[in-house]
Amino acid sequence: MSTEPRLSDYRTHYRLDADQIEDPAALHPVRSASERRRLQTILRVLRLRSNGLVLDMGCGSGWFAQLCHESGIRVVATDIAVTGVAGARARFPGAAQFAVTDAYHAALADESFDAVVLSEVTEHLDDPTAGLAEAARLTRRGGRVLVSVPYRESIVEHLCVHCNRLTPANAHLHSFDEAGLGGVLTEVGLRPQQTHRMTNKLLELAGFPSLSRRWPYWSWRAVDVMLNGLTGKPAFLLMVAERS
Repeated sequence: MSTEPRLSDYRTHYRLDADQIEDPAALHPVRSASERRRLQTILRVLRLRSNGLVLDMGCGSGWFAQLCHESGIRVVATDIAVTGVAGARARFPGAAQFAVTDAYHAALADESFDAVVLSEVTEHLDDPTAGLAEAARLTRRGGRVLVSVPYRESIVEHLCVHCNRLTPANAHLHSFDEAGLGGVLTEVGLRPQQTHRMTNKLLELAGFPSLSRRWPYWSWRAVDVMLNGLTGKPAFLLMVAERS
């Protein structure tokens, strides 16, 4: 996996992209239910004490910060765009201490957090190694970095009508599997500990996340794990790494 920068002006791109962040309440029912289960899985794997402090790096809509807040976890939620952070704060007031900062150069002190979460962020970074190195810097020793990414994504590129260059769909620059993501985490001094495959693609096509939205988490997850094992079609990979 190449980590060579590919965006000439990522700040401008993601500041404009922030205007397109969808409100979780406006998502299609199947997508909303699937996303909730993915975030629930991250939260359960996080296993922070109730007063723990987590950094939601690249917080997007703010939904994960809200779920952490509901569980009694203190959250600092950051993103690169003023409008994006303002939107997250408006949707979920009181969920977190929201701040505008760059994932490569966060204006935060070393070893400030019990855990750092990058939820669907790393595949967007032009330099994943630099972004994860920053996450490691911000994590206390013995703390953990949790990274959720699309699993073995086949990135589709389209010819941009404006610049006449190939442009990846959804602004995803990298595709990851266990070896690729684990390699980057190890490179920045983190020790991969756990791997979780989440949200089976075939179940999502069948509308299962919506049909099972009232199920207890454990029962949904049991079906999800079983189908991922049988079909090899998880949509997402979650990896947990410790800072020594």
